[in-house]
Amino acid sequence: MAACAKSVNELLAVCAALQRLATVDSKFLPKYAKVSADVCEACEKECRKHEKKHKECKACADSCAACLKECKKIAV
Repeated sequence: MAACAKSVNELLAVCAALQRLATVDSKFLPKYAKVSADVCEACEKECRKHEKKHKECKACADSCAACLKECKKIAV
């Protein structure tokens, strides 16, 4: 579970920055979306390990999958 918690903390930091860059229509958003996609993918993979035991892990993994899909649309 420690790796899962670490993954989620990284994800939260990345998503906060991603949201801020999107809000200000930053020119760096497409490049940052690529990094964000990588973090979302890693977090989803980690959370999937625990999704059958913890509903929070399933919800996080599902959210990561959705975010990954959207990031790929704008990533360069």
